[in-house]
Amino acid sequence: MQFFQKKDKLECPSCGKKAKSVSSRTLNALLLQKAKSTLEYLDGFYYCKTPTCKTIYFRGQTLLTQEDMSIVVGLKEGAVPATLCYCFKWTEEKITNELIKTKKTEALEDIKVKMKNPGCACEVLNPSGRCCLSDTAKAIKKIKLELEI
Repeated sequence: MQFFQKKDKLECPSCGKKAKSVSSRTLNALLLQKAKSTLEYLDGFYYCKTPTCKTIYFRGQTLLTQEDMSIVVGLKEGAVPATLCYCFKWTEEKITNELIKTKKTEALEDIKVKMKNPGCACEVLNPSGRCCLSDTAKAIKKIKLELEI
């Protein structure tokens, strides 16, 4: 399979969907030591967020999966807990329960407030190495549709 690079995106060799680059700092924080020990360096990896794809990170033909991670990658299909915000512990399960009980969720507002104080650490806590707000917002929409709210 040929890979086409566009800025900081590359196609995942497992699913063919676009994946974004991820910093070596993120991998260093989230990979198990046994996975890190098999790699010469941590630069040049990409994060695949496709829920049905088993690959989490890849570089060339090197594929890293849930078995290589020190945390459960919440955006992957079947993940329990399905963590959306790693800094402030928002999961699909927590948001679903809140929506069932109150028909609304405070997740986005809570995350935004806490981003200011005490601050977030997305680069080392979130497998994408990026802010979770857009993924959390998408998940809330999906959950509301499923619950018909």
